[in-house]
Amino acid sequence: MWHVEYDPNKTVIDRIDMREGWVCFLAAEPPPKPEELPLYLSKTVATWLKQNPMLTVRATLPIVANGNTIAVHVWFD
Repeated sequence: MWHVEYDPNKTVIDRIDMREGWVCFLAAEPPPKPEELPLYLSKTVATWLKQNPMLTVRATLPIVANGNTIAVHVWFD
């Protein structure tokens, strides 16, 4: 597992390696406010992609609850 921590509220976003070529990004406990989580997820995915420029994203799937993105699955080569 890999995670990114954002200050000042100590929001942590985890990356879970589901299988080869498939990861999931989601908030660790305690999660941030629901309306803030999509921004943290977006920043984390962008940071991960910048750190891994050799990867090619094949597909993404946002998981939404009550109108807010709570997780993002990413498939890549």
